[in-house]
Amino acid sequence: MRTKRVFTATLLLACLGGCLQLPERSEPLRIVAPRIAVTAEASWPAVDWALLVQRPIADQTRGSVRIAVSSPHARLSFYPGLAWLDEMPEMLQTLMIQGFIDSGLTGGASRPGAASAHYSLATEARRFEAAESADGKLVVELEVHASLVEIRGARAVASRVFRARVPVAASGPDALTDAFEQALQQLIHDLVGWTLEATSTDTAGEDATTRPSSGA
Repeated sequence: MRTKRVFTATLLLACLGGCLQLPERSEPLRIVAPRIAVTAEASWPAVDWALLVQRPIADQTRGSVRIAVSSPHARLSFYPGLAWLDEMPEMLQTLMIQGFIDSGLTGGASRPGAASAHYSLATEARRFEAAESADGKLVVELEVHASLVEIRGARAVASRVFRARVPVAASGPDALTDAFEQALQQLIHDLVGWTLEATSTDTAGEDATTRPSSGA
């Protein structure tokens, strides 16, 4: 079983505005840092390009440090007593980079500005939450739209929506974070494999690996 770092800290939470409002007082939270480990499939191609992983786009609620919960009536709230180690987009960006590095099949993956690269991966986290059903049970639901761009020519290569859905096996924060880890593992595994395959068949991208890149 994968391990995860969970520890207690105190965060000062600010109001987000609109219909969602967090307490202004200091609230003790358990801080959750999901871990994944992507193992390459035998069918995945090895490539020699480098990849820039952009910071994912997310709405204000899902993009915070709090873990979002959606109700059957399309209302969003926060799971009590838990928070991500970092704001969700930064956390997801870090896990995606880790997934590409874990595969061992690329010429590198990093944040923009860290190095030059041949491709850029942009993502939008459309769903990143625990969805509550009418009977009160929770299911972790992730939905991420990914777009791959060849940097030198600013050319769109491919795009796809990735989804993962994992039921929360029991009540309590540990079961919830386990379900998030399983969903993230599945989604990022699929994203890495798709990216490798899309770029390996991109002939213009293959030509780009022989010449300097302009970076991003």
